[in-house]
Amino acid sequence: MNKETTYGLRPEQLARLLGLAAESEEAPKRAGTSRTPAKLLRELLASERLLDPQTPDSLPAVLNRPCNEVLAARGRTMNDLLLDSETDLTVVQTLKDYGKEFARRRGSKAKQAAATVIYYGAIASALVFHGKKISQHSHQKLHDAYTQLEQKPWIPSELKDLFRRAMDFSRPSRQEPE
Repeated sequence: MNKETTYGLRPEQLARLLGLAAESEEAPKRAGTSRTPAKLLRELLASERLLDPQTPDSLPAVLNRPCNEVLAARGRTMNDLLLDSETDLTVVQTLKDYGKEFARRRGSKAKQAAATVIYYGAIASALVFHGKKISQHSHQKLHDAYTQLEQKPWIPSELKDLFRRAMDFSRPSRQEPE
């Protein structure tokens, strides 16, 4: 397994997964898929029940731990947390771990694509608002991922803006020695 890939996927597999999810909400749904990546992502970003262990997609349920570091964020949405420069870095790290673990779970490709956006959104938030790289991915790999994500029509514009800003932090010319 290559450490430079996400969830053990090679770059071309990740690109195919994200490309698969480019369908808009109006597009016909695939057989067996009840929700599109756009709808799933909106639901995850808008959820205020991030800490409710009874909710199957909550932080404690997915990460299989209490997530006490996020208690101060209770009542805030994931979207708010990712886009707020005041969000504590430990909360952002927890959101990254959540996106990674959520994408690893068996489920639809739409769920995996939405979770991948959360994962990269948290990494972008840490870069942009805290100046910290919370990923083992190289700056080039992050820049490439943000470039791909920024082009997806189903990703909300606020997140696309965050990805554009993160691209500036992950340009190859800004790379630290690896």
